[in-house]
Amino acid sequence: MLFHLYKSRLKCLFKNKENIFWSYLFPVALAALFYFAFTNVYSSSDLKTINIAFVQDVEDENATNLMKEVLEGAKISDDLPLFNVKYSDIQEASKALEEDEIIAYIVSGEEAKVYVKNNGLKQTIVKSFMDSYKRAAYTIQSILIKNPAAISQGLLDDVMDYKSYTTEVKKDAEPDVVLIYFYSLLAMCCLMAANWGLEEVTNIQGNRSSRGARINVSPIHKMKLLLINMLAAFTSHAGSIVLVILFMKKVLGISFGNNLPHLILACIVGSLLGLFIGVTVGVWVNKSSGVQGAITTSIIMFGAFLSGMMFVDMKYLVAKKVPILQYINPVNLVSDSFYSLYYYDDFNRFNLNITILLIMTVILCVVSYLGLRRRTYASI
Repeated sequence: MLFHLYKSRLKCLFKNKENIFWSYLFPVALAALFYFAFTNVYSSSDLKTINIAFVQDVEDENATNLMKEVLEGAKISDDLPLFNVKYSDIQEASKALEEDEIIAYIVSGEEAKVYVKNNGLKQTIVKSFMDSYKRAAYTIQSILIKNPAAISQGLLDDVMDYKSYTTEVKKDAEPDVVLIYFYSLLAMCCLMAANWGLEEVTNIQGNRSSRGARINVSPIHKMKLLLINMLAAFTSHAGSIVLVILFMKKVLGISFGNNLPHLILACIVGSLLGLFIGVTVGVWVNKSSGVQGAITTSIIMFGAFLSGMMFVDMKYLVAKKVPILQYINPVNLVSDSFYSLYYYDDFNRFNLNITILLIMTVILCVVSYLGLRRRTYASI
């Protein structure tokens, strides 16, 4: 009997075209869009030699020669120079800049100046390089005023010897900020189970639908039927999560780390919480189905926004400005669970996120039960 009810409800759920679209098709399409829009957007592998012009100052030949050596010696890698330096006068440099033949031009002198036409990554690199050069030159000048013999004592070697006080630890997980988009998307998919939960609780309320009225006068206990229907809804939604993970992992090549059981656990807990968010809204918000659906979707989408799905820096802004939000935002908790599995060697952060999600699920489950238990109807 129970299995028959489960199977029948499962068939009904897969005939719901709206939920199938939002759970199965929309996330796949959005993941593909993210892939084409953001893949390699933060990668430095496309960085190429920057074309610049150098205008020499004949009054300070020593400083000019030193700056020329520094610019020509700057490298992206051993076989790739950072700058392609063209030497000209200021009129030629200005014309070349206007015609986009160069990114910037530098005028040497006592106070070297950088001229650019537009703002961008390459222009920022030139500006940052020259700022670093000016700081080093100022340091050398200040030392020479006090100790003119410092050059012969290895001053230039000391100034140019940059020391690192951190140690790079090689891991299989390469830093990739774009992953936040995909993790937030998958977390949103888990929480979209709220739409399924909302539909199930609506279907057993006598004042919401004719089906709910028939259920309330039928011999089967409505809480038992709700649990069976929720299991069917969870099964239907789980299929969409499997589809999205396979698409991201096998087609798009998105990495989720090497902890598949923990990944599955995070998806299960996130989906369960999503179901009970929908149930809670359906029980306690005494509005039309359209309003209830809008409230449910708004909660999830706002949580996705705060977790960095639309604007990747939002995740860090929330953590810095309003840290409490990252612990009460279910979408962030699920996406952060994926994030911790990818980047961290231990499960402390993952366990914290899952614990909070489970507490939220239990609270919503109790709140929903209390609301349904006290629900009675004068007439059906």
